[in-house]
Amino acid sequence: MRKKTPRAICLDILNRIGGGGLHLDRLLTDSFKRYRYLTSLDRSFLTELTYGVIRWEGKLDWVIRQFSKIPFEKIELETLNILRLGLYQIFFLSRTPSSAAVNESVELAKRTRGKGGAGFVNAVLRSAIRQKDEIRYPSLAEDLALSISITQSHPLWLVQRWVKELGVEGTIQVCTFNNQISPLTLRTNTLKINRETLIKKMVEKELNPSPTLYSEEGIVLTDPPPTSELPFMKEGLYIIQDEASQLVTAVMDLKPGERILDACAAPGGKTTHFSQKMENRGEIYALDISKERLSLIDEISQRLGIRIIKTIKGNATQPLPIPKELKFDRVLTDVPCSGFGTLRKNPDLKWRRGEQDIRRLSELQLSILRNLAGYLREGGVLVYSTCTVFHEENEDVVERFLEGNPEFQLDRMDKVLPEKFHSFIQNRYFKTFPPRDEMDGFFVARMIKGNRIGEGK
Repeated sequence: MRKKTPRAICLDILNRIGGGGLHLDRLLTDSFKRYRYLTSLDRSFLTELTYGVIRWEGKLDWVIRQFSKIPFEKIELETLNILRLGLYQIFFLSRTPSSAAVNESVELAKRTRGKGGAGFVNAVLRSAIRQKDEIRYPSLAEDLALSISITQSHPLWLVQRWVKELGVEGTIQVCTFNNQISPLTLRTNTLKINRETLIKKMVEKELNPSPTLYSEEGIVLTDPPPTSELPFMKEGLYIIQDEASQLVTAVMDLKPGERILDACAAPGGKTTHFSQKMENRGEIYALDISKERLSLIDEISQRLGIRIIKTIKGNATQPLPIPKELKFDRVLTDVPCSGFGTLRKNPDLKWRRGEQDIRRLSELQLSILRNLAGYLREGGVLVYSTCTVFHEENEDVVERFLEGNPEFQLDRMDKVLPEKFHSFIQNRYFKTFPPRDEMDGFFVARMIKGNRIGEGK
């Protein structure tokens, strides 16, 4: 039986994302496990193709509209993805000959859509090659938002919104940032090793590590191998975690021996980071609605040597399956959000999420915040975090919560965060938008219930 090529596997992934809204990273990981014959170069090529096609989908579709004799809306999804895949190679991969991109795309179409589909794909791709330099994109003078939307490959509604909030230059800056390849960032497991020693060990393995700018445990790998080939991961010396995500722990200001509730905890990046900061002393309750995702936390904890995490299955908007009298020193509500601060790593969110999702999610976020606030002890710390950039999911949710819960007050983060973080503090919120210092968009609010921990009335 003929082995599937990286292009064919990429097509399968694109079809599944377009048809069911599945997570891109998970589909790639599953493909690596399923097609174990893929070489390191094959896996890198597959990753480049998949992320690249999705990242530039808007611009690729504009080109398809220029050359397709079939109305765009009537092109079947699989044929559309074959065209996107071929055009991405032609327009963005200089090392891939255009002839190879066309021939492979035509073969894919022939196997899945027959001779008619293959002829259509061949005609569109060859027309695009011939007239590549003549393709006309909307100019800023003609339609400012549409021009940015097409050339930067972002949804029109999103560009229109950012132009109002950030101006033209700010919007182009954010879109350009989002179209960059996200770096691979690790978090050192300080329960087993310090960052300096881990960096030395990676250099010995001929990797190119460097310390992150803000996180004390973070390491950025330049030109990394596929994650399945990274050394020292099975030994639990680190996990993969973005630097912005690592910074949430600094806002928590954790102490050994405390009792912590981490809501919506899976897959466990922040939860296990808490354990490190607490020196593996205390109690951490990791809550998630998915039993399968909770098993990921148990697996990671075992690998990292963490003993203080208890996973509990439950809905964060409902009473939790724990004793009523159990109260926590600190509660993290790392809520489900639209994820628009992480478009470098999750480019598929651009096309899967819309303004209606922002409104829907903001209500869910407020519901979670209100419910979990009741599990905090007097003087405890309630932290609200997202990886999105919209005020409806960030400031608005916190302000609505504070209006209905006068026993809580926003805390001054400059008292708990090192001075190097102070430039991120805006109106007592810890955030970055537009992105800067290679940091993805994030938002964190820290609130105190009544008196501070350790302080009298």
